[in-house]
Amino acid sequence: MVLAMDDSPEPAATGPFELSGGALCLDFANTWGDRGRPESERLHGYPDLVAFALQTESLGAPETEALLARAAGEEDAGEAAFAEARRLREALYRLFSARAAGRRPPAGDLERLNSYLPEALAGLRLAPEGEGYAWRGAAVAQALTSPLRPIVRSAAELLTSRDLDRVRECDGASCTWLFLDRSRNRSRRWCSMESCGNRAKARRHYHRRAKGKGGGSTG
Repeated sequence: MVLAMDDSPEPAATGPFELSGGALCLDFANTWGDRGRPESERLHGYPDLVAFALQTESLGAPETEALLARAAGEEDAGEAAFAEARRLREALYRLFSARAAGRRPPAGDLERLNSYLPEALAGLRLAPEGEGYAWRGAAVAQALTSPLRPIVRSAAELLTSRDLDRVRECDGASCTWLFLDRSRNRSRRWCSMESCGNRAKARRHYHRRAKGKGGGSTG
């Protein structure tokens, strides 16, 4: 089953989030890029969740403005929705990280994702497209958790697609970045060569030089 193909538009070019995962759900998981470093966390409150939805164009400006206003007036509800977003994010990270490593994911994480599906799918309808049909988002009540709906649909789409075999996690020593490996021979190892790739090359170069110096001193 293919879900809401039109709900994953090209991400905005600029914004506070780096969108290089190749799927909306992976970009959301990557809002905490290095789970060993708290300072790499990018979701600090409900406004950040709304900013992610706006940058990825999963919600429009009028919708996000209405959500921010509602969260400001219902502080406890906004904090609860944000806590749900973080729990979903970590469940998605564990699901796709396990898949990338060839491990069986925790059953509870799949159950959490499934618990969001009824609400996420409630906002869909079929509409004509070309000679066939496609999923479209329908107008539904804007709950404070509505930014999670397209993320959940993206995760369901990826988990049931052939692209699931392309999910990778960066080989960086402490990086937890997830991405779709689109390379021809499926050999991509790093979130980017500019960051983790270059650091790994520098470490290898350092160890080779250190080993060479050590070998020379024992001659």
